[in-house]
Amino acid sequence: NKKVISNSKFQIPNFNADTLKEFKIVFICTPNNLHIKHTLAAARAGCHLFIEKPLSHNLKDIDKLKKIIKAKKLINLIACNLRFHPCLQFVKRYLDSKKIGQVYAIHHEFGYYLPYWRSGIDYTKNYAAKKSTGGGIILDDIHEFDLLFWLNNFKPVKQSKFIYNKISNLKIETEDCCVASFKFSNIIASVRCDYLQQQESRHCKIIGEQGNLEIDLLKNTVYLNNKQGSKNIFALKRKDDNDDYLGQLKYFLNCVNNKKQTFNDISTAQKTLEYIFNR
Repeated sequence: NKKVISNSKFQIPNFNADTLKEFKIVFICTPNNLHIKHTLAAARAGCHLFIEKPLSHNLKDIDKLKKIIKAKKLINLIACNLRFHPCLQFVKRYLDSKKIGQVYAIHHEFGYYLPYWRSGIDYTKNYAAKKSTGGGIILDDIHEFDLLFWLNNFKPVKQSKFIYNKISNLKIETEDCCVASFKFSNIIASVRCDYLQQQESRHCKIIGEQGNLEIDLLKNTVYLNNKQGSKNIFALKRKDDNDDYLGQLKYFLNCVNNKKQTFNDISTAQKTLEYIFNR
């Protein structure tokens, strides 16, 4: 019995829908395919909602959830912790201040080897390997899609194209490689992501009217490249990955305490999912 195991081994108490009414906030950190089911239960109980990304593995019942949230005035956040990464916060301010003029293109890449990603866990049994649990590199890497739309201030997508497949010999049911292209009114953008790279890679290039930004999220650096040459304009010598999560948590709790809706609520996350699922 899983409930007995969670109680005895991990000392995690079990709750049902009725006991949720005792709580002010619920954190949804279950497999992707269970997010909406569990979020609906918590919302009906009147709890503010912190939901691990992605919001869901499909678009079903999101509108139903939004109605409950609106009626009960619930604060909610879809957890995309990279928005709290110091490099990316610097880049967002840099772009918003028009320091490279008009942005022409944004290109994200993220790749890693799935069997190495979660230490001590059999990747073939993890949610990422199965369609039924909302796995696959596209949803697993929704961070890069969220960042793309966020950096471009969620301007409407005019056209998109996804090319994806399972091309490796990994023992998974889901796609392991994807290239997605987007046309906005102002820019062309792309996201490349995969489960295949033996050495993790995570970077972004932003092409602007007055120069390019090169962001390396593993080295925590930002370079400005223009006709004068290449200049390091941001570097973080030491970074604890937990800082992103702590910053995100503090932000959410502050929003709850001040009764202020978050900048990545369910309506915002729904737009990202719609662009992905309507491919």
